Amino acid sequence: MIHIVLVEPKNEGNLGAVARVMKNFGFKSLIIVNPQCSIGEEARRRAVHANDILASARTIKHFPKLDYLIATSSKTGRDYNIPRNPITPDELSRIIPENGEVGLIFGREENGLTNEELGKCDFMVKIPTSNEYPSMNLSHSVAVILYELSKSSHSTGITPISLAEKKQLAKMLGGVLNKMNFRSKEKKETQKMVWKKIIGRTFMSKREAYALMGFFRKLI
Repeated sequence: MIHIVLVEPKNEGNLGAVARVMKNFGFKSLIIVNPQCSIGEEARRRAVHANDILASARTIKHFPKLDYLIATSSKTGRDYNIPRNPITPDELSRIIPENGEVGLIFGREENGLTNEELGKCDFMVKIPTSNEYPSMNLSHSVAVILYELSKSSHSTGITPISLAEKKQLAKMLGGVLNKMNFRSKEKKETQKMVWKKIIGRTFMSKREAYALMGFFRKLI
């Protein structure tokens, strides 16, 4: 299931507009992290016929614990800035699974997601926009990405590994890296980040994960 996750939204109208967009494309689960506004009259007015999504929205204090967290951002980095190396919404539509718990993370209206928050996500998606004005309105960003996802109706029938299995892979990877010599702690952390992105973006099956675990076990 795909969950739309809004981080610290400030504009009540945006909550309603996002709910309306979700309804347009058939998405139902809205999660709001530490909201800076309430779901009031303005939100309900902007939602129009999507007030059921607002009514069922979950409000939490921290990032949700889902199998996969996919960040969205208008800010990218160079090749060495691994957390900010994005894929496009079209590419996402071709790899995202129908099974499993997946969160699409949208940042604050003013400054998006922090580097620390991006580090909690498996990888990042960026909408190709003009370099002169790359930042989009929150609900517009949601609309573009959900439109791309709604175009993809294929089903692989494969259930990707869960959060628990990803944590086990990360633990075993840590054991492998601890046996290797790195010039610095930063080099080691870079390796961890690269592997995290590889595992997250492939949405690997249980069979693939267990094969990789077996490989790590031989190295440990």
